[in-house]
Amino acid sequence: MTGSDSLRLALVGLGRMGRFHLEALAAVEEVDVVAVVEPSAASVAAAGAVLGGAAVASDVSAIPDGVGVEAWLVSTPTPTHPALTRQALEARFHVLCEKPLALDPDEGDELGRLAARLGLVLQVGFWRRFSPPWARARELILEGAIGRPLMVRLAQWDADPPPATFCDPDVSGGLAIDCGVHEYDLAEWLTGIPVERVRGHHLPLVDESLREVGDVDNLVAVLHLEGGPIATVDLTRNARFGDDVRTEVLGSEGALLIDTLPAGRLRLGTAAGIVAVPGSEVEDAMAAGVAGQARAFAAAVRGAPAAVPGAAASARSVRIGRAVGESARRDRDLPVPPVETLP
Repeated sequence: MTGSDSLRLALVGLGRMGRFHLEALAAVEEVDVVAVVEPSAASVAAAGAVLGGAAVASDVSAIPDGVGVEAWLVSTPTPTHPALTRQALEARFHVLCEKPLALDPDEGDELGRLAARLGLVLQVGFWRRFSPPWARARELILEGAIGRPLMVRLAQWDADPPPATFCDPDVSGGLAIDCGVHEYDLAEWLTGIPVERVRGHHLPLVDESLREVGDVDNLVAVLHLEGGPIATVDLTRNARFGDDVRTEVLGSEGALLIDTLPAGRLRLGTAAGIVAVPGSEVEDAMAAGVAGQARAFAAAVRGAPAAVPGAAASARSVRIGRAVGESARRDRDLPVPPVETLP
């Protein structure tokens, strides 16, 4: 169901993430997916009834004018993000783009400037910011519930690797960027403290096919934050048991613990004990985040003072990811370009 003022959205790309978006947005009243762009008939058929009454086009140029599209949700392969985003902005459409916006952070920044010049919303899909466990965690950190942040542990463990052709750093950014950008973003967003330097570590390779494309399937990064706190990021593509995302923040007066399996939740630990945080529990943390970011996007387009991660947030995380990957290859600490204000 959608409301009369729902944002009329064209979903561009109906692969794995595109179908996930479509399913997650089905119950979001603030957004109405009125068109879907996908050249693969098999992908369209796989979406089935979830398509609802959306018009289907094989190319963005074939989106019917009559459906009244106001914005694009770009969920296509990473290398296509910049060109599609530029095309949408130049056609005066607002854009919500899957992460990262661009593998070249300078190109991402330029797209952000273009959106600003045109007065359009350009949001990047850092869905964790809008999922209840992380959103409540940040609120508690800002309230001082755990004192001063000292250490952050961030884990993204995927069950199985995608094909090596996708893992190719030229295609997806590789493990350090494709999977890592969410965690680098969280490290700074949760603490409010910028990363100064990084140290990346490649672990023994499990899937030998990745060696041919120059990627890895296990990586640990140490992020040194300004003033002394440290964040550790561990990424894997061979957890086997499921796609698992966990975040822990240790402060001077307690800790915050986020789990996503078997369901999403946040726990607060202090000298008084450890308790579940009300309002943080969700059956599917990712689906809740994808729905939440769409609501925030719609609100921003409608002119509400909604804080959404834009091109600068994507470029920042990609720069950190580039440093992590290069650090692992060179076996040494590397600096991260400073920022005056965290995006």
